[in-house]
Formats: sequence, C-alpha cells, structure tokens
Amino acid sequence: MKIFFLTVLNTLLFFAAITNAQNGSVYSRYGIGDIDYGYSPKMMSIGELGVTQLDPTHIIVTNPASWSALNRTRVEVSLGYKGNIISNNTTDYFTSEAEFKGVTIGFPVSTEYGIGVVAGLLPFSRVSYKSVKNYLDDDVIPDHKVTFEGKGGISKIFLGSSVNLPLGFIGGATLDYYFGNIKYYSEIEFDDNSSYVNTTYENDHRITGFGSTVGLISPNLANEFAISTFSDFRIGFSLNYISGLNTDSLLTATSSTQLDTLKLENIKDTKIPLRLSGGISFVLNDVYHISLDYAHQAWTSYEFNGVGESVLRDASKYSVAFEYIPKKSMGMSSWEQIAWRGGLSYEQTQYKFQGTGIDQFSVFGGLTYPMGTDDSIDLGLQYSIRGTKDNNLIQEKFVKIYFGISLGELWFLRYEK
Repeated sequence: MKIFFLTVLNTLLFFAAITNAQNGSVYSRYGIGDIDYGYSPKMMSIGELGVTQLDPTHIIVTNPASWSALNRTRVEVSLGYKGNIISNNTTDYFTSEAEFKGVTIGFPVSTEYGIGVVAGLLPFSRVSYKSVKNYLDDDVIPDHKVTFEGKGGISKIFLGSSVNLPLGFIGGATLDYYFGNIKYYSEIEFDDNSSYVNTTYENDHRITGFGSTVGLISPNLANEFAISTFSDFRIGFSLNYISGLNTDSLLTATSSTQLDTLKLENIKDTKIPLRLSGGISFVLNDVYHISLDYAHQAWTSYEFNGVGESVLRDASKYSVAFEYIPKKSMGMSSWEQIAWRGGLSYEQTQYKFQGTGIDQFSVFGGLTYPMGTDDSIDLGLQYSIRGTKDNNLIQEKFVKIYFGISLGELWFLRYEK
C-alpha cells in the first residue's frame, strides 16, 4: 500500500502543478479570495461541512471531534477540477483548472478513549482571476489596454486530536499553521505607435500565522431520549480561529526602462474572522444518513493592515445531505457496497457589490467505491450558480469534480502474551 500511495501522490502533485491556471472568477480578488470548505470528494458530496459526521472510513476536517471514529490508520489524497462559465449581459467566457486539493493522514491511538490523531496539508483560500479592459483614445491618453490578474492563496498544515469526554460527548482540537503567497498584477499596454511606456505593477503578499479549530459532538441522543425512529441522532459544533496573520507586502513597478521597488513592509495583523459551524445528523434503518449543516463567518470584521473591505459582508452556508451506506455482509459484490450521496446547499458568500449580495446555489452528489476491505475510490460532483447579471454584475455557472483515494490499514497492533 505504501508504494502505491506514494506513486499516486506524486502523480497527483505533478498533474496539479502543470494544470494550474486562472479560473477567471473576479470575485476572488477581494479579501483573501474564495474559501475552501471541504477538500475531499466525501466532503463535497455532503455539502462540504459534515459537522457531526462520525465516519470511520473517511477523514472529515470540519470538526476534529469526528476523528474519534477512526479505527484504521487512514491516508487520503484528493484532486479537483473546476469548469466555469462566466457571463455578463453581453458575453460568456469559459475557463477551467485542476489542482491538488489536499492530503491527510489519521491514526486511531485509542478507540476506547476516542483518541484519534490527524495531520494534513489543505487549501484554505484561493485567488484566481484575470480580466482585461480596453480604453479608447480620449485626446489625452491614447488607446490602451489594462489587464488585472491575481493568483495564489492560503494553505494550512494542521495537527490535531479527538478524545471522549464525560457524559458521552466527544471533543477535538487542532493546531493550524497558515501560509501562502497571493500575487496581484496590473499591466498597462499602449498602442505600438504610442510614446507612452508599457508598465506592469505587482503586489506580492506573503502570509504566515497560526490558528486552531475546536469541536464538540454530542452523544447519541436517540439512545439518551429513547427515540426509536433513529438509530443515531447527534448535534455538533466547531469553531475555527485564526490569529493575526503576518503579511510581508512587496510592491514593484516594471517597464522597458526600469524596475522600481515601491514598498516593502511587514503588515503585523491581517484579521480573518472566526468561523462557527453547527450541524444535526440522524440515521434511519442503519443505512440512510441525513445531515443538516450551517456555517457562519463575519467577513465584515475582516481587516488588512487595519482597513476593512467595503465589498465584503457576513457569509453563511446551509446544506442538507443524504447518504445511503449499505450494511456489509458476506457475499456482497463491490457494486452492492457502493455508498451514494447527494444534497443541496445555499451560500450567502462574503461578496457584495452595488448593494447586491452574491449568492450561490449548489446541487451535489458522489459515491464511494470499495477497493477491498479498507480502501476506496471516491468521486464528488457539484454544480453551482453564483451571482447575477443584474446591475452589470457577473454570473458564474460552474462544475466541480473531485477525485480521491482513501487508504486504510491496521497499524500498531498489540498482542496479548
């Protein structure tokens, strides 16, 4: 398994490196860009949150308390593709990109005490856009073209653990290290016959800092309150906190005649607001799993170098997901063991322009195909509509496809002598 995992990981990293390109979403220009909620096909196909998910066959990163369910050492890697149709009232434009979505590894230290340890490397936010605007001669400045481009984002490395608490509750916490590089470009190009000099401006932000995610999942309330309708019923919460992020900012101007460094400074505090997530889940007939999740992040309190963004508003995400996970029995074929998922979500994104909020509606689905006892191939699909063409704004219709591999093995077994 180890050789196979390393081969797959190297292949995914190489493929992601050569296919990375701008997806054209100009909304990601603001704040720290589009936020990644879920990294894997499993998370995408349950609405990207899964706050109360206790899944022994997958690693859910929204709530570290969920890692108490791990019963195998588990490694997961994921790759994502996004195809995006961007429209305004006059034109349509298609872009696409593929990228490495993350890798996690988890260890069940003690199933008796619910201690699971998980580490990983995941994306946190993504900036990826490119737009061009042409200007005609106005008797002062000749014909010219201005290009705006941004790329990069923030990632995190985390290490965390879960543990059983009194009264049947489960808790978990992580230590997160955030890092990234976001580059913003603007270029002015004049007509070939012009005496004006073409110039490119680059603003480079290098970001580092620490944070933490803490979570709690209730005991099985179906047992606690003798609810015979459900075989499992839980509520859960998680809180993601990020301390002030250090940001080294470098602004340069380049032309055919000179290279000028305009500014180099250390921004002591880039303030990322808290994210609070909550969820309810229940199981019917031991095979039908229903999840309802919610996340909120007050982006109106976002600050860069002590200054907020006027186009940001508080973001909220709602999702409802359905899973069919068949009971395994002797003689079942691989096709009979497939787990199926689907659902809907509504997201009030953090963006607002000209008094109009940019909302997103999504439908998603996915499956897990078993490869033996503990390994699986996962597929997640999502179709979303974001934004509106009203008020000269931009609407996006995009498809996301996530592919992942989840590998499990029994490690660190102790035998009675």
